[in-house]
Amino acid sequence: MRTKEKFTDFVEQKIMPLVSVVSSNKILLAIRDGLILSMPVMIVGSIAIVIGDFPVPAVQAFLASVFGENWNWWNWDVINPATMGLVAIFTTCGVAYSYAKSHEVEPLPAGILAIVAYFLLLVQMDGGGFSLDSFGSQGLFMAIISGLLSSAIYIWLIKKNLVIKMPDSVPISISRSFTAMVPMGVVVVLFVIIRAVFAMTPYGSANDFILNVLQLPLLGVGTSFLGTEITAGFFNTFFWIFGIHGTLIVQSVMQPIWDAAKYANLAAYQSGLQIPYIVTTEYLDHFVFLTGSGLTLPLCIMCAFRAKSQQLKSLGKLALVPSIFNVNEPIIYGLPIVMNPIMAIPFFITPMLSIAISYLAMAWNIVGRPTGVAVPFTTPAPFGGFLITGDIKVGILQILILLLAALIYWPFFKIWDKKCCEEENA
Repeated sequence: MRTKEKFTDFVEQKIMPLVSVVSSNKILLAIRDGLILSMPVMIVGSIAIVIGDFPVPAVQAFLASVFGENWNWWNWDVINPATMGLVAIFTTCGVAYSYAKSHEVEPLPAGILAIVAYFLLLVQMDGGGFSLDSFGSQGLFMAIISGLLSSAIYIWLIKKNLVIKMPDSVPISISRSFTAMVPMGVVVVLFVIIRAVFAMTPYGSANDFILNVLQLPLLGVGTSFLGTEITAGFFNTFFWIFGIHGTLIVQSVMQPIWDAAKYANLAAYQSGLQIPYIVTTEYLDHFVFLTGSGLTLPLCIMCAFRAKSQQLKSLGKLALVPSIFNVNEPIIYGLPIVMNPIMAIPFFITPMLSIAISYLAMAWNIVGRPTGVAVPFTTPAPFGGFLITGDIKVGILQILILLLAALIYWPFFKIWDKKCCEEENA
């Protein structure tokens, strides 16, 4: 009992303050919420890709015979540029809006300022116009930085009352427009100076500097096998065992990297090139968080149909359907897995093993890699694996990993079931 109290004190004194700092950080929350804001558009664009490039040749041939060879013209030429092709624009506006809202100032002007700031840093092509690549994955990190910096300036000026104030008789919509004028002027001047400074460097532009010095190195580390095992495998599970929503903590830091990899994969897929990254947002959702953190669907099935304990049997039936759709809080908190040294062992092992098997299978080209298509995290296996890659073998791989997870959970489940039966009988 004394050991458990010491352990609890350690968690409360050492771990919880760190978690609190990360989970309440306004910058990280603004980045996360800004990226989430564009998810409906991304999903609609992804549905168009799945339909237009349905990964079954027989279906493609049938549709071409009915509607003509160019039947899917509406996909890459129309819908994709207007949805997934503008991810950087959506992100810079969303990040700025979320950051301003967290500081309790009018958020809409911050979003507009961020878009202006982003375009001020873009370098036009010869003959005018902007490259479409600037609005996709290559501009994602610059979009985040532009959104944060421009909104921070806007917030500071608003808080200091360095704005044009109109009389109370002026309609509020007009008054808000004048309030944003001073921040707009400051942002324009500052970002023009930033553009001029980067133009004098070997990189030529802020976007090329961020892409080569920040974005690509972070992608290399964050999407590597070891980086994924540490962040998504170890830390995600570590936090969950202490009752902390590990997925939200890890994603608040890693989401920009995984999303950038997703959009880079989509650009390569669209161009018919080799897909560069394995670890993307969808890879995490459908392999590391498969049926929820810890891959707990096999455990739910065991509880529902093989448990002798009435408590576990009832819990398993309650948690079974949510787990099929990758939501497993009922089993994590109800079994519980939280603060449970017995069930923590398989809960740790299964996601680490899933990463190892799926990563190597994709790295060795045994199965396909994520194409960048955005699929809701609630899509159950094996459909999720098939949709994110267009390869039916990936869906089969999901099932095999779940069967392996069942073998890992089984002996620990038997121990816990026996313990629960003894408590019920007592």
